[in-house]
Amino acid sequence: MIMKRFIYLFHLLMLFICSVCFSQQTQNHQDKSSQDPTKKSSASDDLIHIEIRAFHDSVVKSLNVKRFSQQTSDSISTQEIGKFPDKNVAEALQRITGISLSRVQGEGERVGVRGTTPEQNRTYLNGQYLASADWWISSLPSRGFNFTLLPADIVSSLEVYKTPKANQDEGSLGGAINIKTLDPFYSEPGTLSLTSQLQYNDLSQQYDPQLSAVYSWINPSQNFALLFSVNHQQRSLRRDGLESWGWHERDYKINDAGQLTPAKAQTGDLQKIWSPGGGGSAVFQQDRALTSFTSSATYHIDEHWTLRTHLLHSQLSADNSNQNFLWQPGKALDAGSQLSDYQIIDQTLAYGSLTPATAQPFNTSMEAIWREAQIQTQSVHFDLSYVGPWWHAQYQAGYTHGDGGTSEDNTAQFATNTHYSFDTRQVKNIKTSYNTSPLNPNQWFISEARNDSQDGNDVGYFLQKDFSRDLSYQHLQTFRFGGKYKRHKRDFIRMRSQHGGLDGLAGQLNTTLADYPAQFVSGYLDGVGDQHTLKEYSFADIKTLADDFSKLNFVQSEEKTSRFSIEEETLAGYAMLELAGDTYQANLGVRVVSTWQKSSAYERIATLPSDQANYTWQTKSKNYTDILPSLNIQFDLTDQLISRFAVARVMSRAQFHHLMPSTNYNVTQAQGQGGNPDLDPYRATQFDFGFEWYFADSALASIALFSKDVESFIEFNRQLESHEGILMSIDRPINGAGGVIRGLELSYQQAIAYGFGVIANYTFVDGDRTSQLSGQSDWIPGTSRHSANLTAYYENSFISMRLAYNYRTKFATGIGETKMDDYGQLDGNVTLSLNDDLDLIFEFLNINNELIYTYDRNEYAPTAIYQNGRRFYFGARYRFNTH
Repeated sequence: MIMKRFIYLFHLLMLFICSVCFSQQTQNHQDKSSQDPTKKSSASDDLIHIEIRAFHDSVVKSLNVKRFSQQTSDSISTQEIGKFPDKNVAEALQRITGISLSRVQGEGERVGVRGTTPEQNRTYLNGQYLASADWWISSLPSRGFNFTLLPADIVSSLEVYKTPKANQDEGSLGGAINIKTLDPFYSEPGTLSLTSQLQYNDLSQQYDPQLSAVYSWINPSQNFALLFSVNHQQRSLRRDGLESWGWHERDYKINDAGQLTPAKAQTGDLQKIWSPGGGGSAVFQQDRALTSFTSSATYHIDEHWTLRTHLLHSQLSADNSNQNFLWQPGKALDAGSQLSDYQIIDQTLAYGSLTPATAQPFNTSMEAIWREAQIQTQSVHFDLSYVGPWWHAQYQAGYTHGDGGTSEDNTAQFATNTHYSFDTRQVKNIKTSYNTSPLNPNQWFISEARNDSQDGNDVGYFLQKDFSRDLSYQHLQTFRFGGKYKRHKRDFIRMRSQHGGLDGLAGQLNTTLADYPAQFVSGYLDGVGDQHTLKEYSFADIKTLADDFSKLNFVQSEEKTSRFSIEEETLAGYAMLELAGDTYQANLGVRVVSTWQKSSAYERIATLPSDQANYTWQTKSKNYTDILPSLNIQFDLTDQLISRFAVARVMSRAQFHHLMPSTNYNVTQAQGQGGNPDLDPYRATQFDFGFEWYFADSALASIALFSKDVESFIEFNRQLESHEGILMSIDRPINGAGGVIRGLELSYQQAIAYGFGVIANYTFVDGDRTSQLSGQSDWIPGTSRHSANLTAYYENSFISMRLAYNYRTKFATGIGETKMDDYGQLDGNVTLSLNDDLDLIFEFLNINNELIYTYDRNEYAPTAIYQNGRRFYFGARYRFNTH
């Protein structure tokens, strides 16, 4: 906390000192200007128009960035982002070729590049790592960035580097994403831009405000500039869902009555049956409030030296509730229930009818959860550069911190002992039937009361030096070298309350669901399932529940099995040579990076199952070095046609939740993941080849081929383990067999005529690997075989309209054997320019009301069918000069 305050104060102090230093210059300039009324103000400088150019010009700018880049890359500028209905950086990135977007609660949250998972790619803010955190209680800490913390309004441009250069940070298997913020020297000085919108969600039926402001200033001497942005977004959301979880292989005995009962491994009449741990009909509701602040300062000290600083603070409040009417065959069978009727399809228990439990007073429940959650991220970046006649130098230092989680995670379970059934035989549907009616709240008594919490921290520091020298030799353009030190720490802690059952806190309450009556939501699961799908049940009033919980004496203890701390220190050095001729340019370099890793967690001391568990804090160390050569070559075949070739060695470190030497699980779902601190990084050799045809100033047709030969993928060995006396399915990672990711990218965009235009791209990815555990062909996580974007637009001086469709086919999520089905979303934007300063904005997200559908191993084992609804935005943007 002291360090954060010091950094913020230092940044603000620098701004204050610079302002004071230039105040006298400002006064002298104003005096001179008053004596010369014909003198033009800085507002007439051509640079001031960069941020308000037309969409056509912004497309030209993005294409020029791509064309003259020394590596295979794509970019999108702030003007292009503003024309799309995208509310955060991830949603803006989805328009780029080769990008795959993952959505959570209807909002883009994480991004994968070229058939890889989000965790296998790095995200940078102005070229540097940005820390992240997660509010969801079951989220597993990873290296992927949570883009819900970054509104699209703070961005100047987005760049995706698909092939590496030696002077860029390592750590990306698919590609690196660089978010560039607005530069105060390239914004119109003295201009304030205000945007106000109202959002409506057709599921939550709520209206929420969206506000943003950007202000820029430059001193009269034009050597010091400031830019500030403030953004506040509120969003009331609802997600309707059918869920199941905890799928695992289980053995069963068949008794004399033909009923199934649990059997010990490899002793049952039916073996390795893919069985559910539980599921339910869930209503998730959340009130989100995102507030972000950025400030940038640039000071041209003299003709050689320039100092730049950037500060970001972004905070997301994410309080939520989740009510889920459950079916829990895993717990029911352990409590003495039997499967009186069943159907097994494709070795999967797709239908089951359970008898009441004999060893417990209940065998299923309704769960009401309410949470207080908040996450935030901050970064401070200092950049001092020197430009001389021969040598250039850049010195950078920075700090980033992401933290937060769920400070209050309250759970009330209302249970009964009844005959019930579940049915997953129909695709995209889960049907349930209960002898004790879900609409009879008097028969559902409180059986569990919990008050848990979780908190995570992600902290990073860096020091970087880069040097370059212009060369006067033929074809030798520039020699670059440098080094970087990074220190990164990620820790996670979860607190669990004790004695919440009938013999403890739930027994103290001694209430039923009827004591907390509330009206059920309207339109639940419209268009999903059929008449046998549970679409209405007794709802609980969260406020009344919270009042009763406040009277309970919850005692929390640290959940030692999921606690971990991981520290990484890296030291990297590189050398790179840039070459250029009349028809080509190239860069050839090597980056060498050493990693020192310490993974710490509680490890259980071997005891008898009946004994109280004892733990000891253990630290395991691992060191490794990677040599990463890279080559990028661009040939100008004609003035319009260029070709590219690249080859490189890349690496991506294993995820934090894979490296933790502990076990993280969910008691309700009876599933979790363990860690393995001895995992090696993903390492791959990649090749790229492509052609780009720039046949007009805002037109492009391109093709790119890529191949990544990955030495080893992480696989998960799923097994049943006993934790807290509950049999759970636990996935543990190992370094498995390697594989190859091959792909094709096609891109086309053109302003056709009379204001009409089209932007389209398509990516084909083929992943090929054989599982080390099963010996069978296996899916590569994050790889959609087909993905595409299609945007049609019309532009004139008064109106801008576009429809944008984003699509990807099914892919493995990387969590167990879960796969997400095909997903396609249609969005729209209409902007009316009433004059040079005022725009009216209308935006529409998920017009087609697409469902999110995931399943585990096969479609008889669904894990989620989610409906997030449509979102509509109406607002205005106004720009005015404060001079």
